[in-house]
Amino acid sequence: MSSTQFNKGPSYGLSAEVKNQLLSKYDPQKEAELHSWIKGLTGLFIGPDFQKGLKDGIILCTLMNKLQPGSVPKINHYMQNWHQLENLFNFIKAMANDLFESRSMTQLQVSLLALVRKAKTKETPGQSHFPQASCNKE
Repeated sequence: MSSTQFNKGPSYGLSAEVKNQLLSKYDPQKEAELHSWIKGLTGLFIGPDFQKGLKDGIILCTLMNKLQPGSVPKINHYMQNWHQLENLFNFIKAMANDLFESRSMTQLQVSLLALVRKAKTKETPGQSHFPQASCNKE
């Protein structure tokens, strides 16, 4: 994970412990599975930096529209910060700040994996949008 200009300074004490604990739970294998699943469903490549590839919200909104057509009626393709934030807000309010500020990529990963599991329960028999990868393992 990379740092951005939006990150606060170094963490100390309890904040550092919590941050380190969250970082230790981040699973690169699950990130790779999400890369593959999202690309397979949307046709869009996230790139080598997961956070930067999702930050503008375009891929996330496209993903939502693939899973639930019309759920994100407008996707901004402009690169101004407020357009990016509007896309993220449209994807899901709870994840927007964590993704944009690189605060909790672990929570984003957990949320996307939960989205995979939820979407799997709604898929039509014989029409799978999901790779055989183990996105449901925890």
